[in-house]
Amino acid sequence: MDHEPKHWVKETTLASNDRFVFSKKMVKSKAYAKLNLAAVHILIELYTRLKVSVVNSKNKGQKTTSYHATNNGQLVMTYKSIHKLFGHSEPTIGKAIDQLCELGFIEIAEPGCGAHRQSHKFALTTNWQDYGTDKFIPNKGRPGLGPANGGFKTNGHNKKEKVNCRN
Repeated sequence: MDHEPKHWVKETTLASNDRFVFSKKMVKSKAYAKLNLAAVHILIELYTRLKVSVVNSKNKGQKTTSYHATNNGQLVMTYKSIHKLFGHSEPTIGKAIDQLCELGFIEIAEPGCGAHRQSHKFALTTNWQDYGTDKFIPNKGRPGLGPANGGFKTNGHNKKEKVNCRN
């Protein structure tokens, strides 16, 4: 086409700090096809929070550019922020996080604790590439799925005590 409409996205219209990259291989994968809408929302949001640095180097006289994630494993997203962004309920968010872990897209690098208002820290992973093969290993998910009663337990005298999530 000789003349593209002005509203079509052109690479030059995007500011350098306003991009993220999703691999075509990932989007066309068997694992990605299994994701529900909430999981896709969370995955995209985690990718937008990934900080990337550009590394220029020379290899055998050839200039190469590579991109390195600088905060992977430190990506924080609260259930409250996910709900605010996308309107998903807490159970839906929990199931979506489980699905992303089970299909190899994310891993919980550091478990949080709702009772202490600490959020999980997530890492984006590439295990999804092996989904459906003998090499596939699901990622670490939410440990024990967290306290079902909001971080409190009864002590036998019908009084509630705070749960320590980091035993």
